[in-house]
Amino acid sequence: MEFRQLEVFVAVAEYKSFSKAAESLYLTQSTTSSHIRNLEKELQKQLISRTNKYLQLTPDGKKFLHYAQRILETRDAALAELNEPGDQLLHLGASTIPSGYLLPVILKGFRKLHPGAHFIIRQGDSSEILERILDGSIELGFVGSPDKTGKCSCIPFCEDELVIAMPATEHYLSLQKKGFRMETLLKEPIILRVPGSGTQKYADQFLSSAHISRKMMNTIAEVNDLEMIRRFLINGSGITICSRFSVDDLEKSGQIILYHPASDIHRNFYLVWLKSHTLRPPLTALIQYTQETAAFQSRTFSDKDELPDRYRQAQVSSDKRK
Repeated sequence: MEFRQLEVFVAVAEYKSFSKAAESLYLTQSTTSSHIRNLEKELQKQLISRTNKYLQLTPDGKKFLHYAQRILETRDAALAELNEPGDQLLHLGASTIPSGYLLPVILKGFRKLHPGAHFIIRQGDSSEILERILDGSIELGFVGSPDKTGKCSCIPFCEDELVIAMPATEHYLSLQKKGFRMETLLKEPIILRVPGSGTQKYADQFLSSAHISRKMMNTIAEVNDLEMIRRFLINGSGITICSRFSVDDLEKSGQIILYHPASDIHRNFYLVWLKSHTLRPPLTALIQYTQETAAFQSRTFSDKDELPDRYRQAQVSSDKRK
């Protein structure tokens, strides 16, 4: 099995076309087809179903695509690290909330102190990031659920609050005036995250503690994309249980209303890495920086004055040098 065969297979799966895949890889269509035939012959599996009208992956093709992408990502990460000067390239992974609302600020501050650091970052839900840590393609993860295999070190670095968010429509403003009741709210149309999401895991635990099952709720969609859920909220489609970080801007702009249940829903975000791997100095520095600054920034994750003194002074000095 050759890397080129995997590249061709992934491209064909992405474009759903031999001709477009060939064009993207600067190959002829016949060469592209030949790579796929040879790969299928070696695996003794049909990966792609071809008809005159369309192309699609077979069930075996869908399974193999996951591994082909992972192999190519690991190869690219290895080549990038070997070709970069120094030892400052860090391979990180982050679940939805950390990647969108925490990690950009953390890495901005870290690079002011370590300007030679740069990153390869993969985004996915918590279960995907943990899986990539276990297979070695990610060195350090920022996730909403701890590892349960015992193979990883997990330390909390930031606390999050889950809230019930709803559109700022007349209907929900009326409910707010009357006083929110959980049993009433959860009869409203609700959008949930798909299984695998750390947010949904803790939301399910909260619902279970309140003796509320999914069958009792008016679920209109299960979504794996946070931005889509935000759009559902803005457009008045229903309510959701989500991270306070993810909707703070929408509340400040008056587009949504937040309800904080009497039994607060709190959870931690975790730094996770493989116990069997020796941490390189830049990773150790990033872990320390994240632990010492995240707690101070957990409310806004942007205010420099909330940093510990030694980091605030270092950032001010860095800004003056610029």
